[in-house]
Amino acid sequence: MKKIAIVVQRCHESIVGGSEALAWQYASLLKSQYDVEILTSTAMDYTNWANVLPEGTETKDGIVIRRFAPDRDRSPYWHHLYERLLNFWRAAQVQVELPKDWLPWSMAMQEEFIRWQGPFCPGMIEYVQQCQDQYAGFIFVTYLYPTVYFCMPQVPSNKVIFAPTCHDEPTAYLPAFRYMAAQTGQFIWLTSAEQKLTQAFWGDCSGAIVGMAIAVEKPKPKPRPYPYLLYSGRIDQNKGCQDLVDFFLNYQQSVPSKLKLILTGQDNMGVSKHPAIEFLGFVSESEKLALMAGAQAFVMPSPYESFSIATLEAMAQGTPVLVNGKCEVLLEHVDRSGAGLAYYDYHSFAKGLSSLLNQTVEARSSMAEAAERYVAQNYTIEAVKRKLVQVIENIE
Repeated sequence: MKKIAIVVQRCHESIVGGSEALAWQYASLLKSQYDVEILTSTAMDYTNWANVLPEGTETKDGIVIRRFAPDRDRSPYWHHLYERLLNFWRAAQVQVELPKDWLPWSMAMQEEFIRWQGPFCPGMIEYVQQCQDQYAGFIFVTYLYPTVYFCMPQVPSNKVIFAPTCHDEPTAYLPAFRYMAAQTGQFIWLTSAEQKLTQAFWGDCSGAIVGMAIAVEKPKPKPRPYPYLLYSGRIDQNKGCQDLVDFFLNYQQSVPSKLKLILTGQDNMGVSKHPAIEFLGFVSESEKLALMAGAQAFVMPSPYESFSIATLEAMAQGTPVLVNGKCEVLLEHVDRSGAGLAYYDYHSFAKGLSSLLNQTVEARSSMAEAAERYVAQNYTIEAVKRKLVQVIENIE
C-alpha cells in the first residue's frame, strides 16, 4: 500500500479552518486505498502558533497524525514586517499595473517574513528531509505557511502535490512563493477561479481541479420566531464581517423589519451588541446545517476565499446566497449555479438583499433547486475522491 503524507499547519477536531478541513477530508477519503499520515504542528491558534499539543504521533480514525513543535511564537516583529509589506503593497496599487519591483525585499528577507509568520517547525523540515523516501507522495496544503514553504524543497518535485488554497491577497504576490510554485510537480485547485488566480500570480502551473466534498444531508430547518440572515465562519474584519454588520444595520434602519443577522463561529472582532444581531458562537455541525436550512439567505462577506465551504454547505441546503463579488471564487459559485447574488458595496448589498427577501415562492424554489443541483453535480464525495486518487496515481 502506498504511503502518502499530507502536510498542513494545524490539525485538531476543534479547528474549523478551510485548509485544515481540506487536509483532514483528503486524508479521510484516501485512507481506504493508501497508508495516510498528516504532518502538522503542535499549535492550535493561528494568531500566535503557541506550542499547545504534545509532540509525537497519535492515530485518529485510522489516520496517523505526526506533530512537530514550532520553535517560536508569532511576535510583534512579524507584525512589524507585515505592516511594512502592506505599505509597499498599498504604494504599488496606485500603478495601473503591478511593477515587478514592488517589493524591495531580498529572497532572504521574504523567507524571514515567512519563517516568523509561523508555524516554523525545524523538526518537521528535518523529518521530511530524512524520511521522504518512505512516502510515495506528499500533498502540501495551503501556500501561506512555513510548513509548506520550507518542507516542499526537501521532496523531489515529482512527489509533490500542491493544494495552494490561494486567493487574491498581498502575500500571494511575493516572488518567494512564485519560486516555490515553480518547483511543484502537480497542483490541486478547488475551483477554476482559484486556478486562474494561481496562474496569474505564479505563471503556468499543471494540475487538476479537484475541489472538496460538501455535506449534502438536509436536516430540518431550525425554527426561530423571526426571519434571519446567517453567516458562519471566523468572525473577523479580514473576512469582511465588519462590513457585513455595518451594511446590515444600515439596511435595517432603511427598511425596518423583524429580520435579524445570526453569526456563528469564533469572534475575533467583537460583535456589536444590537437587538437585530444574534451571536451564537460555536455550534454543532448539525445545528449549523439546520440554521442554514432555515435562513432567508446565507451571506459570505469575505473578499478572500479559495473555495468557501460554508457558502457551498448553505447552497446544499437550498438556501440562496449573497456573496462579496470582489472574490472571484464566490462570484464563480453564484454565476455558475444561478443560486444567489453578489454585492460590491452597501448599495448593491441592500439591492441584492431586498431582491432575495422579496422573491416569489416560485422564484425561491427555482433558486433552491439550482443551489442543490450545483453542489450535487460538482462536490460529491465520490467525484472528489475519484479526481484526487487520479492525481496521486499520476505520481511517477
